[in-house]
Amino acid sequence: ETEKIGNRSVNLLIFSGKITSDNIFDLNSKVKAIFENGVFDCILDISQLEYINSTGIALLLTIARTVEQNQGKMFLTRPTQFVQELFDMTDLSGRFAIVADLNTVRDQFRN
Repeated sequence: ETEKIGNRSVNLLIFSGKITSDNIFDLNSKVKAIFENGVFDCILDISQLEYINSTGIALLLTIARTVEQNQGKMFLTRPTQFVQELFDMTDLSGRFAIVADLNTVRDQFRN
């Protein structure tokens, strides 16, 4: 969904359950469709993401690359312990802007 934050339109993507090779094709299609609106600022709520493997990491990196190439901003919110540990082990914690909650990230877009 797209929401208005201040004077910006921001895509809110909510990931839950698992991101694996079983559902990556569907997720890729949905992500491509989201960017068709021309909005490249994104919030990825991953608070309900229980599991992610290499295909899911590739999806997050693809989203980040698309956002960067279009001068957008991207924030991830509330990673689960498993996902945060995976990001830490793969040195992705420094690659993504990770914030504690949706209100904090909304404030980032207002500034």
